[in-house]
Amino acid sequence: MIKINPSVIFLMVTYNRRDLLNRILQAIEKFHWKFTGFIIVDNGSDDGTSDVLEGYKEKLNLFVISRSDNMGHGAGIALGLDHIRLKNPNLDYVVFLEDDSIPKPDYLEFLVNKIHFSDISMISSAGSLVSLGKRKALYPNEAEILKADFALFDGAIARFQDLLQVGFPLKDWFMMFDDFEYCYRIRKAGFKIGVVKNPYLEILHEGWGEGKSHSHLWRSYYQSRNFVHFVRIHFSLFTLLDCLILQSKRLIGGLFAENGWRTSKMRLMGICAGFVGKKGKSLDLKTLKEV
Repeated sequence: MIKINPSVIFLMVTYNRRDLLNRILQAIEKFHWKFTGFIIVDNGSDDGTSDVLEGYKEKLNLFVISRSDNMGHGAGIALGLDHIRLKNPNLDYVVFLEDDSIPKPDYLEFLVNKIHFSDISMISSAGSLVSLGKRKALYPNEAEILKADFALFDGAIARFQDLLQVGFPLKDWFMMFDDFEYCYRIRKAGFKIGVVKNPYLEILHEGWGEGKSHSHLWRSYYQSRNFVHFVRIHFSLFTLLDCLILQSKRLIGGLFAENGWRTSKMRLMGICAGFVGKKGKSLDLKTLKEV
């Protein structure tokens, strides 16, 4: 890899994953990466996360934004980006680390080289092409960058100056579908999104729980609710039909999956919540009752 030295800030949002977070930060400490800053938004964790962060503040020069409540991932990302805009307005790149994905030693150099010598505004290790009622996952080889319509924040790198022109993720959706909406705006602004094969990142995807966990239920609610909001904001015949087709597939398909009836029920609740305009944290994550 060619050695280059741009300004890079890491941004992570974390919530109640103390042990995984400690594992990730411990690994990064050993890598001896050179970076401009490291911002972590603690979304109101109550499991001892603050103690872990305190132990790494000096080691990794962490800047911790502590919230008293869980504002959601997208809002946490937006909060961190707002801080960068104020303190490092000329930044070259921002790297979105996740609290359930494990980077390896060459991760940073790999990403910086990929984006620096391309015309892509955001590069991720997972993404897809969007067609009516369908999503086609992309699987690039080791050398290529495939153009994507949508890519995960997880482990992605982005040109910060381009993000300033796009704006930042929405703050009132709490969780789910915010990355899809943001990628839509990136492309609408004329910027490109790419997907690479990244051998230097282990994505665990702890949240969905393979479709069987409690978190899968409330994530299904918010995903469905925010899909409706997406159509309301970016209305076109395509976005409307795309939403109708995919929501129908997920509702019907869920009935035949393990825990499917409960999942479909949460999706239906989410769709109704979107229609009546509910935003923010409109579902209690523990009781699964609307608030």
